[in-house]
Amino acid sequence: MSGFKRNIKLDYFHTVFRNFNVTQGIWLLFLVSKGFTIIEIGIFEGIFHLASLSMEIPSGIIADLFGRKTSRVLGIVSYLAYVLIMIYSTNVVFIAVSFIFCGMSYAFESGSGEALLYDSLLLTGDEEKFLKISGIKEVLFQASTSIALLIGGYLAIIKYELNFWIVLIVFVVALIPILLMEETIQKSDRKYRSIRELMNEHFLDSTKYVLSDKKLTFLILTGAMMAAPVTTLFLYFQIYLGELNYSLGMIGILLGVHSIFGALGGYFAEKLERKYNERLILFLVPIFIVISFWMIQFDYIIFLPFVLLGFLDSIFYIVLGYYINKLVPSDKRATVLSFNSFGFSIIMIILFPIIGLIGHYVSLRVSFFVLSMIVLAFYILLLIMLRKLKYFEK
Repeated sequence: MSGFKRNIKLDYFHTVFRNFNVTQGIWLLFLVSKGFTIIEIGIFEGIFHLASLSMEIPSGIIADLFGRKTSRVLGIVSYLAYVLIMIYSTNVVFIAVSFIFCGMSYAFESGSGEALLYDSLLLTGDEEKFLKISGIKEVLFQASTSIALLIGGYLAIIKYELNFWIVLIVFVVALIPILLMEETIQKSDRKYRSIRELMNEHFLDSTKYVLSDKKLTFLILTGAMMAAPVTTLFLYFQIYLGELNYSLGMIGILLGVHSIFGALGGYFAEKLERKYNERLILFLVPIFIVISFWMIQFDYIIFLPFVLLGFLDSIFYIVLGYYINKLVPSDKRATVLSFNSFGFSIIMIILFPIIGLIGHYVSLRVSFFVLSMIVLAFYILLLIMLRKLKYFEK
């Protein structure tokens, strides 16, 4: 039991270093400096999500059957490959390959990390602490991210490649706590059966489980519909700030403050979930997300809704993760959580290039208006699903 309890602290350590990513706020600008257009960058982002999408379910199956630690290690190694290619290549094909590795990295981590954390708590009888621990992780994530964004902006002024070399070192350090963790998967008869047979069976069982539970399917779709537009806005926002004549240092500060408010969202997530019931959280938080997107249209207050989205996105992410994990059995946890990321990637593959094309041929201001319309449409769909599931009648 002490090993599983230690997993929580090791995961905190990993969270800090994995998210000290000084390339996060400047990678688009780095590609622009290499001569790539917004359209090409949009294609790269689409390739990233296509790779993530295609590997989400397989990576979840690998995590469930062969180890959450194994999946997380593969995620770190894949990201290191992405960084090295980004440093040395100016070729479109090689950059595209680097984004494949980046997408694989996120897929290997997305379901396995949360599954290892929740099942560690389950094995020690502390699963009710998951929401609080997720909030602490979000605070650490956002704090590490905000510091990295602040530093990253100034490092980029010296030399963009310096950002990537630092990330290379940091991710090697982030690998250490993963190697020290106690594995949580249960023993099975997998050694007596072929890998292909095991993976096919696990995929079918997990898919049936997700589709048979309407509430689980709803939560997965809701998370994807709210998270994808926020992520799309965040990625193009740095280019838009550049068009508004913000310096690299100032862009780093603004993105850093966005992360600080994300940390506040992580801190208050448990308190809000305890105070308000599930139906109210699912109804109210998306309303404020929609309002924030429409406020983005006004340049003189553009900073306010941007940081507010950091706060709201963190709350919604943590609370939805808590609701989803309560519905999922341990033997399918990583795979089902990968379905959650799978839905997000599908929307991103469609949404990100469209917004990029509008930004390239018209303007990013118009693309943000279109994004606001899409978020409003998603919210209306959310209300329809809530009504169909009779949330308001419970």
